[in-house]
This record gives sequence, structure tokens and C-alpha cells, in this order.
Amino acid sequence: MMPDITLRTHEIEIIDFNELFHKEIQYNIIESLYELDLLDHSINNINVKRWFLHQIIYSVCEKVLSKNTKSIVYFNNTQLEENELMKYFTEKDQLNFITNVLRRIEKLLPVKFYISKYSIEYLNHLIDTNDGRGQTTVNSMVHKVNSLDITKFTFSKIKTFTKRYELSFLNTDYFNRLSTKLLIIR
Repeated sequence: MMPDITLRTHEIEIIDFNELFHKEIQYNIIESLYELDLLDHSINNINVKRWFLHQIIYSVCEKVLSKNTKSIVYFNNTQLEENELMKYFTEKDQLNFITNVLRRIEKLLPVKFYISKYSIEYLNHLIDTNDGRGQTTVNSMVHKVNSLDITKFTFSKIKTFTKRYELSFLNTDYFNRLSTKLLIIR
């Protein structure tokens, strides 16, 4: 695993979701599901979904809040590193679930995601070698980050979402903290 990539010329940090998932999120999910005796349930079970959502949203928001630059969360949706969750859920189920969750979160929160078939290591190689695929990917990410207009963001959709899935940590104070941080670094 490599550290997040900083695009100095664009002042953007690329956060590697795959690494965040492997090093932190999966263990938090397993711990929560174990405590609630839900490890033997399907990933589509509402209670299992709730804990996946909780851990993914919380970890992504905390990671974004820890950065002092504009950031984009990068997800390679073709493979996951071998992880403990594979004892309970297939890689395909995890990839499909995460991809859908990230697309959904992007519509609800002022956080941008880039879903790619390239691993972050390969993307870094493409960037270092000035490969056109790397430059195209970087340009897409820069455009996505710069097109985010935080001032037009409302929390009505996310409030409905958090009530539906009972994600109690996502409250108005938390959203205000996230928005304030993103406004400051714009």
C-alpha cells in the first residue's frame, strides 16, 4: 500500500479508499457486526447495510476532515486487497456494495469520489511516466473537485438518508464541521 497521492500543481490530495477500507473500515465493520451477531447475515440485510454505511461514511468524512487541502476519494472498483471481510462476504459483493454506496454518498455529501479500474499504485505510475491515461484521470479528478460548489449544498437529502438508516453520528453539527472545513480549504 502506498500513501495518498498529492497533486501539488493542482493542490489536491487523492485519498486511497481501498487502503482506508483495508486498514480501518473493514475491522470496524467486523467488530460492529460481531457485537450484534450479524456476521452470518447477507450484505443486503438492512442491519448489515447500516453498519457498512456507518463505517464507510464516518471514515471517509474523518479522512477528509483530517486533510488541509482539497481532496478526492479514489476507489479502484475492480479488486480489493485480501481482507478479513472476505470470510463473510464475497469480494464481488463488497465491491458492488461499496461502489453503490460511494456513488450515493457523493450525491448526499460535499465529498467527491473518483471510481476507477486502475489501482492507485498504477495511477501513480501513469502520472510519474506522463502517460495520457494518467493525465486524463487527473484532469477528470481536478474538474470534479473544482466543480464542487459547497455554498449551494443543503443537508435535506442527507438528513432523510440518516434517519432511514439510523446513522445517528451524522448530525447537523457534524455536517457543519464538514462544510466549514471544505469552505476553508476552497
